[in-house]
Amino acid sequence: CEKRPTYGRLVDGGEFEHMLNTMRGALASLLGSSGNDKFTVLLRRLSQTAIEAARHFRETGGQDLKGTIDFEHRADLIVDEIRELLDNSFIMRFDIPDTMRLSDDIDDVVDGMRKVALHIDAYKPLLTEMRPEVIELMELSETMLKDVDQLIAMMAEPRLSLARVREVANRVDEAESHADKLVSDYERKLVAQYSAPGSNALGFIAWHQLFHLLEQMTDDANHCAKLILSLARKEA
Repeated sequence: CEKRPTYGRLVDGGEFEHMLNTMRGALASLLGSSGNDKFTVLLRRLSQTAIEAARHFRETGGQDLKGTIDFEHRADLIVDEIRELLDNSFIMRFDIPDTMRLSDDIDDVVDGMRKVALHIDAYKPLLTEMRPEVIELMELSETMLKDVDQLIAMMAEPRLSLARVREVANRVDEAESHADKLVSDYERKLVAQYSAPGSNALGFIAWHQLFHLLEQMTDDANHCAKLILSLARKEA
């Protein structure tokens, strides 16, 4: 009987992306891992700078504007190095747009500290003593950055473990949900405190804006964890 030619089957989008990632990994191994190694080293340095900044930020209650800006400049210099590396790289283990976004998200958390410090400095007469909820949000940001740093350390391993990454990323997400609840509960207290006739409207603005700036920092930290979880899923 006559033999008929056999044609390859069609693959769906997810399978094609997996094949593409496998090819990218093979090419990266063939061409050398120096670019990937440099990237993970720089990203870890950025992450640890963010943790140092968060520790200083918490210890000073966000009231050391100059020190916070110094940390921001340090982070910006590392981000510039990362961008230069990625701009001149042909094959990387992880998608270049994803890795660029990850470094920007970490930098956004440090930028958020600067925004908070600037806000506290501008409203200094009204924000003389930080309330317990403010300190708790600062502590949450620092803890979340430590978890993100743990995820970034995993990126230096030969392959990301989806289960391990998901466990840490879920912890970061839970911390961010707790931050949202803290801010929501405190907003109700602010409304009750400043709704009486003759209340200082400027005081309400100062505290309300401060809490939202702190909440944004936790959002940015959570974005980092979610992005690394996405990278782990692509490798799975």
